[in-house]
Amino acid sequence: MNLKELKSMIAEEYSNYLAEQDEPTVAVSDADVDADGDEDAEETLRDIFNMLKDYFEGGDDAGDADDADDADDADDADDDEAPKDEALQERFKKLANIING
Repeated sequence: MNLKELKSMIAEEYSNYLAEQDEPTVAVSDADVDADGDEDAEETLRDIFNMLKDYFEGGDDAGDADDADDADDADDADDDEAPKDEALQERFKKLANIING
């Protein structure tokens, strides 16, 4: 058996295999979709937004405590930003091999 015969045999077997496979199906019932429009789209989006907000910000309880702490930090943030920005720029330059260090 040579390579050409082997390739043709593999192609034939593969096409037979594909012919035997079932077509993918999707099962959807009328209960899956609310076509009547009973839901309020704005309320649904607000719920999704709140869920994502809670996930990324750590929930409602953690958000209230953080807000109180952030009010005190707002005054201090202006003083600390300049050194952090310079250090960040320095780090980026080092990573980009602009300066050797």
